[in-house]
Formats: sequence, structure tokens, C-alpha cells
Amino acid sequence: MIRHYLADRLVFILIYFINTAVTVLVAFLALMLAGLAQPWNIFAYMVTLAVFFLLTGLAIDYIRKRPYLKKLASMGEDQSLALDTALELEAMPMPTHEAAMFTDMLRRSQARYREDLDHYKALQNRHQTFVNQWVHHMKTPVSVVSLLTQQGKQQHDDQDAKVLFDDISDENDRFRHGLELMLHLARLDHFAIDFVANQVDVVQLMRDIVNEEKRQFIRRKIYPEIRVETDDAIVYSDEKWLRVIFHQLLLNALRYSHQGSGDYITIVVHKQGDATLVEVRDQGIGIPAHDVPNIFSPFFTGDNGRQKKESTGMGLYLSRMIASHLGHSLYAESRVDKGTTMTVRFTSRTLHER
Repeated sequence: MIRHYLADRLVFILIYFINTAVTVLVAFLALMLAGLAQPWNIFAYMVTLAVFFLLTGLAIDYIRKRPYLKKLASMGEDQSLALDTALELEAMPMPTHEAAMFTDMLRRSQARYREDLDHYKALQNRHQTFVNQWVHHMKTPVSVVSLLTQQGKQQHDDQDAKVLFDDISDENDRFRHGLELMLHLARLDHFAIDFVANQVDVVQLMRDIVNEEKRQFIRRKIYPEIRVETDDAIVYSDEKWLRVIFHQLLLNALRYSHQGSGDYITIVVHKQGDATLVEVRDQGIGIPAHDVPNIFSPFFTGDNGRQKKESTGMGLYLSRMIASHLGHSLYAESRVDKGTTMTVRFTSRTLHER
């Protein structure tokens, strides 16, 4: 800090020494022109006094400004600078008028920034409230359509009618999944107040999710298989958010499997050291190698997504974000025409051991 202080006053110090040198030179020439002896000890004394007063003045000025400069330096090193830094500076004595002007400008700038931030937060909260309400309102007609299609298939024996109702059910399911995805994305910003850590039996959880989507398996002629290769399938996590992750992974496996092929989607639960791994493996079309690094990026659909009209590029992004918030990891392995394996790795016994 002293080095920076002196560097800022380098011009003043140089001019001061030049002025001292000129003064001594003038005195020397005056004595020489007058034919008097040159008292070198007096010249040395003049230079010594000049240096003494310069150092004294700089020391007094530095001591007076040191608390303010030290505060500025600590704020500059703080990566998470608060919005009340101007108030902290205003509470200190202002060493100069320039410091007072800078502090006042910083205070007004932060006040304006805080107003803008509050405004955008209010807009964001309003938007999230609207999205949540809209999704909840739309769930009712989705449920009604699902019920009507089931009743229609029971009341009509005609094969064409059943195919029609199946198509309606497919589109209704896509709409329902889209609504759920939108709702979970809206809730992600408030994740910290919307999770509870409990013991979760991941095997039972996966069975429940597979059972929820059994119509999709039957309709697509794809078979689920759950393999448990460990005696301890209990993890500590939030079951509701885990359900979102695995539901999305299972839907992706269904969507990108070969439809009507009789392929399997295999869910494997096993141990790797102290970690519990849950793998969702499909035998589908796979992901091109150049797309794999980007599949968890928001809105990225890749080559496969361009062929699937229902692809949003947000499902895997949401899953990765939730896994990260929970302290777990999610990664993918894939080969074109061989299939894809999505793995969730539980490396801690609680959500807080990261």
C-alpha cells in the first residue's frame, strides 16, 4: 500500500527535489558571483532539511489517509463486494475532498443499482408466480384429457378409435411433461427452501418411476429392467428432487430408444468404493461424440434433438443443476447406435458433506 501511495505522488516528489536542487544551485551561483566562499556544509544542511520536511509531510499525509486507503484495498480484494460499501466508507473520516466526492458518487451509484436490482427481482418474482399459477391451472385440463381418453378407449372397440385415443394420450403426456419441466425450472431458484434431506431407497424410487411410465413402455414396446448389485441402496437426499432427475433420465431413454424394437432400458444400482451409483442404460440411437460435452448446457438439442420435435434442450440441464444442488454428480457416456448410459453418483451420506 505504501508503494502505491508513493507511486501516486512520484511527480510531486520529483518536482520537489528539482525545486530543492534549483534553490541550492541559485544559492551556489549567488555566492560564487559575490566572490564569497562556498560553504558546502550549509548546502548539505539545506538538502537534509528539504528531505526531512518532505518525508515528514508524506508521513503525516499517509498516516491521515491510511485507514481510508486500507479500507479501499480490502474492498478491492473482496470478491463478494456488498451493496453497502459506500455506507462503510461514509462512516470513516474523509481524508480529502476527493475521497468525499468519490464516496458520495459510490453511494449514489450503489443506491441506483439497488433500485434497479429490486425492480428486476420484483419482475422475476412476478413472472415466476405467473408461471407457477399457469402450470397449476393447466394441470386440470391435462388430467381431464387423460381421463377422457381412458374412458374413450373403454367405450370404443374400434381399432382406429383406440389408435386415435393412444395418439391423444401421447400428446397429452408430452404436454404434461413439458408443464412439469417448466414448473421445476421455475422452482430451481428457490431450491434452498424447498428440499428436505432424508434416507431414500433408490431401488424403490426407480421402481415407482418405472411404474408411473408403464404405459410409455408398453406403447413403445420397450422393456424396463432393474438390476441391484449392492445390499445398501440407501442414500441421503431429497426424494422429490431425485424423482425429477431420474424421471427425466428415464424419459430421455424412452424417447431415444428404438421404438417398437423390444429393446431394454436397464437401471443398475451398484457401489463404487464408498459411492453409490445409479445408471440408466438404453440401447438407443446414442449421442454423437461431438455433442456429448454440451448435452447438459441449457437449450442444447444437438443432432438428435433436431430430429425430435419434443426436444427442448432443458431436461438434462435441469437434471444436472438439481444434482449439483443436492451434492451429487451426473455424467453421461454414449456411443452412436450403441446406446447411452446416464449415471448419478452419490458420494456423501448427507447433502451437506460435499
